[in-house]
Amino acid sequence: MRIVGGRLSGRRFGAPSGTGTRPTSDRVREALGSALQSRNAFDGAHVLELFAGTGALSFEALSRGAANAVLVDHDPRAIQEIKKSAQTLGLEDQAQTLKIDLGGNPATVVDKISAPPKGFDLVFVDAPYAEIESVPPLLDAFVGARKLAPRAWIVVERPVSHRWVWTRGLASDADYRYGQTGISLGVYEAKGTQ
Repeated sequence: MRIVGGRLSGRRFGAPSGTGTRPTSDRVREALGSALQSRNAFDGAHVLELFAGTGALSFEALSRGAANAVLVDHDPRAIQEIKKSAQTLGLEDQAQTLKIDLGGNPATVVDKISAPPKGFDLVFVDAPYAEIESVPPLLDAFVGARKLAPRAWIVVERPVSHRWVWTRGLASDADYRYGQTGISLGVYEAKGTQ
């Protein structure tokens, strides 16, 4: 794995062994990075990455100007590898890992994740495709708990065959297709979600 943009461009990092992780390809990360950069989504952002896997999306965001990232996964091997990669990249002070089963009760899951005072500015969600249906209730719980900053960007990676529908308070900004990978980009409209 390697960083494709920003100050750490070209730097390599590891990935957990086994078949449990499906890393986002360089091509998708590069295109997504450009789309988010054009929206100033990285500048000083507090990032949350759910189903983090390799941590590639957070590392990319930190390389491109995000302030810090919270990376959440249930697999201890993934968490261990993320910590090792953060150290290799010199990002250990900016990357916090949490081992949480994201398939549990959404409200309980969200309670375990501390948000910055104004909420998270950028959220990446790359659930295993078999678990994509668990994502809307999870996002809805984040909205309900007010843990998203106003105008926060939400990125959902999904199979192109899956018709994505945003939950309350989240509006569609764009949809992208890269082979069999679909990316839905949404924005949190804090107004009217109280």
